[in-house]
Amino acid sequence: MDKPFIEEAADILLEARKNHKLLDLLTDNCKPDNATDAYEIQDHLAGIAGSPVLGWKVGATNAKSQEMLGANAPFGGRMFDRLTFNSPVELPFDNFFAPGIEVEMAFRISKDLVAGNSHSLEEVQGAVDSMYGAIEIIDSRFAIGVKAGIEHVIADNGAHGAFVLGQEIKNWRSVDRLDIPVRLVINGDEFSSGVSSNATGGDPLQSIVWLANNLSERGLTIASGEIITTGSCCAAVAWPKQGDTIRTEVADAGSIEINFK
Repeated sequence: MDKPFIEEAADILLEARKNHKLLDLLTDNCKPDNATDAYEIQDHLAGIAGSPVLGWKVGATNAKSQEMLGANAPFGGRMFDRLTFNSPVELPFDNFFAPGIEVEMAFRISKDLVAGNSHSLEEVQGAVDSMYGAIEIIDSRFAIGVKAGIEHVIADNGAHGAFVLGQEIKNWRSVDRLDIPVRLVINGDEFSSGVSSNATGGDPLQSIVWLANNLSERGLTIASGEIITTGSCCAAVAWPKQGDTIRTEVADAGSIEINFK
């Protein structure tokens, strides 16, 4: 994809955010035909979004979600300062198009995972400073949502809508991070439940290993202080309505709460 087309696609996606207007698919002259094109659009979008990047999300972290999206690998996206919150939080529902709720495990990095290097699970574990329960709100700028296809999802910053951080899990290295129970509750009623290993089918840190190596190949570094959220731990994504109260319960991390006003 030529650079002007990358810029055109990123400009269209930015305008959709600014004007809160759903899009059809990107037009033939600027739609991404592969993951490389899609990430170049996302990279340019991040450069013109006007908000610092606080971290990264990883999506399609297991075989089931990849099959649903027609993907053969996970994908990454940025998390921006203006869309990152601490729990509890009240969020205007009208800021989103069709918000989806995912209960996730998030990790703060304390050492750079440097571009150009190959990163192992052992290195990633040594670079993690802390672990949290969290909620990622997914939201697509396309009228057909994630049915737009994996390339459009990646270009649209991984369908990231917002991120809500819960409490830090104390002494996280002594916790069995593969078997942390989670619950998703809407207006007091349990909607779904799961365990932390559901995100990847194993260690949630594998999401960070994948992300670090994907970014490394693209010349990008995960910087010290950034937060990585590692994929959905529950069996189902919740699609709340205006006025709903969302609470997720993550063992050893308390609850994370959102009120959609």
